Amino acid sequence: MSYDPVITTVAAQPLAAVTARVRPEHMGAVVFKALDSVHAALRTGDYGPYWGDVVLCEGEDDDGVLDLRIGVGLARPFPGMGAVAPWSTPAGEAVQVTHLGAWSQRGAAHAAARDAAAQLGRDLTGVHWEVYGAFDIAARTRPTDVFYEATHG
Repeated sequence: MSYDPVITTVAAQPLAAVTARVRPEHMGAVVFKALDSVHAALRTGDYGPYWGDVVLCEGEDDDGVLDLRIGVGLARPFPGMGAVAPWSTPAGEAVQVTHLGAWSQRGAAHAAARDAAAQLGRDLTGVHWEVYGAFDIAARTRPTDVFYEATHG
């Protein structure tokens, strides 16, 4: 798959999210379970419209364990409800790549974004996130926008 990384300026967007620490090989199961819990909490009130499911990685320890915020993008701030807390995506410059293939193959989009940062004169902060679009049943894919927070190199 070919990618066209770009530098974009993003605004902070409100999320309703839960936290998780997870090894990459367990990410799928953890993410889908967490999204189910966030969607369940949001069904109890009028918190829409929603702009996408989001996984925000705030860091990684030396053993490869990821610190995640897993949630749903909202049109307005969320007040919090139990383990589902208000959060937001980062604001500022980011390297962005859109992945149109299977979710399991989105690692190539991450690699393209990281590789492009230096070529575009940017340093990465380590914070990155994915925004998942609507599932295409016929193609069995879900577009994923991958963002890496960046600073001028």
